[in-house]
Amino acid sequence: MASLRKSATKAGAPRWQVRWRQDGRSVSETFPTESGAIKFRGLVDAAGQRYPQGWVPGRGFSAPQGGPTLVQWFGRAIDSRPGANNRTRSDYRRDFAGHVPAWLADKPIEAITREDVGKWLVELASTLAPKTIHNIHGMVSSVMKDAQTDGLLTRNPFAGRSKSVPVRHEEMVFLTPAEFATFLAFVSEHYRPLVRFLFATGLRWSEATALTAEHVDLGGMRLFVVTAWKRQPGGESLSLDPKSTKSRRTVTLTPRLADILASATYNKVAGDLVFVNKAGHRIQSGTFYNAVWDPARKRAEAAGFGKHPRVHDLRHSHAAVLLSGGQPVLSVSRRLGHASAAITSDLYGHLLPEVDVALMGLLDDAGL
Repeated sequence: MASLRKSATKAGAPRWQVRWRQDGRSVSETFPTESGAIKFRGLVDAAGQRYPQGWVPGRGFSAPQGGPTLVQWFGRAIDSRPGANNRTRSDYRRDFAGHVPAWLADKPIEAITREDVGKWLVELASTLAPKTIHNIHGMVSSVMKDAQTDGLLTRNPFAGRSKSVPVRHEEMVFLTPAEFATFLAFVSEHYRPLVRFLFATGLRWSEATALTAEHVDLGGMRLFVVTAWKRQPGGESLSLDPKSTKSRRTVTLTPRLADILASATYNKVAGDLVFVNKAGHRIQSGTFYNAVWDPARKRAEAAGFGKHPRVHDLRHSHAAVLLSGGQPVLSVSRRLGHASAAITSDLYGHLLPEVDVALMGLLDDAGL
């Protein structure tokens, strides 16, 4: 891999040098900013320890036709992001290829206008959900922001344009503890511990089904969320880091949860999955829905149960129980592994008036 060294000019200005070996000799490029050097190092590594295509030694990328096109710059920017793994880069390239049309992708980045971006968003709105549009727009906008930071653009024409696309938040179904207990009785017995676990911890499906015995601390009444199932390039699923940095967290357990996990981990070694199907293998989401969850909902509805919850609504219900019980948004956010408390507030803000009423009752009881 290419190396990065910091130095200084005679005047004391900092410089960062990227060094690597190409064709048996040592070569280097120097940059005035660390971020520029890190990005270039990523390009060198992605090119197999060679100058990136289009780079002129000592001068930078050649731009004989007015600079790189959007698709050219997108590839460079994604390849040079040190925090992105191969799966993330693959997802970005897939989404770009699938949703950025040729008339926009082949346009030089400095020639793209806000009108172009607006036209593109209108096209996307005819086939995609608003949330998907926001995600794709944000991905491309971040790449153009990189170009602006590197001095290739004076402004980012994508900035703020997706605000005109309204996002319809998902309809969440909240189950009270009593309603959950009623619904749980309709779930087949083998999977009740997992369903109870999802409601009682708020873990995502990908986190709960990737939990291994080594990450359960029964003595400390806690578990560690450090793995989650993620789709990889080629379709294979691997147990890797959770959704975000904040997703890596410690979740405390109630005595009843500890009992459930004690049974689920009995005779299991460190790397064994805590929750498995009847054959002892990983529980696949599609199979679980078709064979367990949907039949349970139909049985519950036939018996007069009035709600139609999804598996993910167990996570929403967990948050609702905590917030309606007066727990601070920040504490709930950390338990759920949200990237910020603002996300928790946006999702469950409509529950806060009920929390406020409960708090006023406490103040009244205290004579305040």
